Order: sequence, then C-alpha cells, then structure tokens
Amino acid sequence: MNKNRLYILIAASATLLTAGAQTSFDAAKLFEEELNGTARYVGMGGAMSALGNDMSVISHNPAGIATYHKSEVNATLSGFGTSVETSPYSSPNRQILGYDGFTTYYSDNVKSDINMDLDNFSFVVSGNEGKHGYMNFGFSYRRLLYLDKTLTFYESFKDGNDDEIWCDYEDHQKNKVKSFDFNISYNAGDLFHFGITLGLLSTDTWSEGYIMDYYANAPEGVNQKYKLNAAKMNTATGNGWNLAAGMIVRPIQSLRLGLAVKSPTWFRQEMGYSDVMFANNLIEYANPDKFESYTDYNISSPMALNLSAGFTVGKTALGFEYENYFVERASLSIGNKTMSGQGAIDYQDYSKIACGIEQNIGKLSLRAGYNTTSPMIREDALVYLGDSEFNAGENGDLGRLDFQTERLGRVRNFTLGLGYCSTVDESDSQFYIDLAYIHTNRQNGFNLNQYDDDIDIDYITKKDKFMLTLGWCF
Repeated sequence: MNKNRLYILIAASATLLTAGAQTSFDAAKLFEEELNGTARYVGMGGAMSALGNDMSVISHNPAGIATYHKSEVNATLSGFGTSVETSPYSSPNRQILGYDGFTTYYSDNVKSDINMDLDNFSFVVSGNEGKHGYMNFGFSYRRLLYLDKTLTFYESFKDGNDDEIWCDYEDHQKNKVKSFDFNISYNAGDLFHFGITLGLLSTDTWSEGYIMDYYANAPEGVNQKYKLNAAKMNTATGNGWNLAAGMIVRPIQSLRLGLAVKSPTWFRQEMGYSDVMFANNLIEYANPDKFESYTDYNISSPMALNLSAGFTVGKTALGFEYENYFVERASLSIGNKTMSGQGAIDYQDYSKIACGIEQNIGKLSLRAGYNTTSPMIREDALVYLGDSEFNAGENGDLGRLDFQTERLGRVRNFTLGLGYCSTVDESDSQFYIDLAYIHTNRQNGFNLNQYDDDIDIDYITKKDKFMLTLGWCF
C-alpha cells in the first residue's frame, strides 16, 4: 500500500477524534446552567428573581428567599429525552496532504433514551411570626446541568488516485453538574429584602468516541476493505463553590426590583484522558499509538450580575430578568501555573434574558415563559494545547489528538406550566402540585480545523422535558 494513503488515513482519524480534554471548550461545559428547578420556576421561564417566593431563585438572587412568609418543602421529578440534528456540509475543493480532495460531511438524527431524575429538593424555614422584620433560612439541591447526547458524523473524500475514503465517527457525552445551596435572608417589612447564598457544586463529565476510516472500494487483490480505527475516553469529576448576594426593593405594592451579584465558581477537577489509534488489515501495519494522562486542575467561571423586575396586577404576575456574565477573570490552571492559552481569551461576555407570566384562576395557575442565553465562546477561538505539560507526550512533544472542538452556541427555552394550590387548612398549611413542559434548542458549532482548513459544521441539540413538583407550605 502506498505510504501516503496510510498517512492520509491516520491524519483523518487524528483530526476527527473528539476533543475530550482540559481546554477552554471543555471548561465551558461546566459553566452551562440549564433552566431547571421547581416546575413553577421553569413554567415561568426562570424569570422569578424579583418575584421570589420560589427556592429556585436561591443562587440567582438570594433575596428572593426573604419573600417567604411561611416555611415550605418541595421536591421535583422530571423525565426528558434529547435529539441531535446535523446539517450536511460540503467543503470547497482543497488539498489534503498534497492530494486534491472534495469533502462532504453529514450526520444522522440521533435520539437518546428517556432519562428520569430528581431535579430539585428544597426547603425554607421562615422566621415570620407577625414581626416587622425577620430572617429566613433555606436549602436547595438542584441539577444545574444534565446533558446526555450522542453525535454521529460521516465524512467522505477522494485522494490523489481518485479512491474514495469514508470516515465514520460517533461521540457520546454525559455532563452532570449539581448544586447544594445554603441561604440566609432578611425581610424588612416587605419593603426591602436581602440575602446571601453559599453554593457547593459537584461535577461529573464523561465522554467516549470512536472513528473508523476505510476505502469504499478495496484495491484489486485485497478481499477486505482497508480500515483504520481510533478511540478515546475522557472522564472528569470534581467540585466547586461560589457566593451570591442580592437585594429586592418594593417601591410600590405591585412592583419589585432586584439586583444580585454572583462570584465566579471555583472548580477543582480530577481528570483522566486516554486515546488509542490502531490500524487493521493494512498492507503496512500501523502500530497502536496510545496516549494517557491524569491530572488535577482548577477552573474559575465568569462572575455574574443579575437585574430583575416583577409585577403583580390582580391575579396576574409578570417577571423579567437579565443576567450578564463577565469573563475577564475566567481561567484554567494546574497548581499555581495559569495556562496562558486558555480561559478568558477564548470566551466573550454572554447574557441570559428571561420573561414569564403567571395567571391565577381560582385554585389553578397557568404559566408560560421564554429564556435565552447567548454564546459564551468566541467564533475565532481554537483549542490550544501548547502551554501545559498535561497535554504533552513522554518526550515533551504534543501527545494528544484534540484537533476537533465543539463550540457552544445560543440556547433557547420555551416553557409552559400548570399549577394547583389547595385552600389553607385549620393548621394554616396547604399543599400544591405544579407541572411544567420545557423545549430546549441548543445551537452548536462543530469545528474540525482539518488540514489547515477551518471547517465549521452547525448542529442542533433538542431537549424535551416534563416536570412535576409536589410541595407543602406550613
């Protein structure tokens, strides 16, 4: 077999092997926060930081917990499924390692299994006993992120001998981030509300993938197709913490205005990465090329500013929210060494906008909302592995195969909700049941940066989710 053909196959596999490493792009997956919490909060699009009286605002505006006049406990169950759709893409005619080639990329629509989970558990202990001013204490467990998706991809191109080469690729990812939030807040006569929240986070990310290259037509005299395989595995677990402080002012009875600041989240991660490339059925056999690395490293996320407003007119409540994330101090580091090629230089300030409405009709409540987050990664950002010993081989050379990157794009959420609240019983307590539906649309970019070409392929991850919250006020 011509050596150049073998080099083409190896290069194609290396460049398509999924990014699964400690880079700005992987850190961004920990920064993501899905619209999640109680079914009421989700049903209103998350636009409740100024309205308060819902434990899901505990980390966005801690002062929202001060609006409680009763103690409360609730739990939320959910079920969801995802699908991934990739748009076909054809490259212009270009040279591949000295050969003219024309490349076409396409993908299947992949759907995940239905996942069931406990999304939220929270309680608040209210110190209100008819006092003019009082303190509340709250706790909330919430899944900030639960992403389970599979991406399949196919590539075809021709080498200089007009032989067609196919490349099959599959990547499966699971990203989970949980938050345990502890809150103390103060209500000053229902005119001013103040709150502080300490957040403790737990992270667990995992991905694995493979790639197979082969000739569509085996050369004469060869019974089997030429093929080359590569596989990788990436796991990371860790924890983090942050602080948030906020206030809510009520200038008139029907209006609440909120302001909150959230510190960066400081993550500590333990990560293992491995990949292997091996060739089968080749006239010139390629020895397996393995790379493994394990390390502890630190990540700091962007800090955030939250501005919110809530209106109540009769039995109608309206919520509006704007949250901006400042990336200047976001960074990655190993020990005391900051990786100069990672962090804020790859990010841009991004923001979340949310609005929601709740209409009460007797014991029933109807809700709807919209929530969108702008892209956090710059369009011109590329993976850089040159400033960390973690990414290098035994002799200091670059040992990893992370030439592909996944750029997180805009996220849109459309929500609907329905609630029922019982009448107050003799013990001054009541229960409630809330339902919510959320459709999430994530626009992502799949950058191959292949053979000195910058190839971006757009794909969309869609998620449909149903939620049920059971709660008791006392």
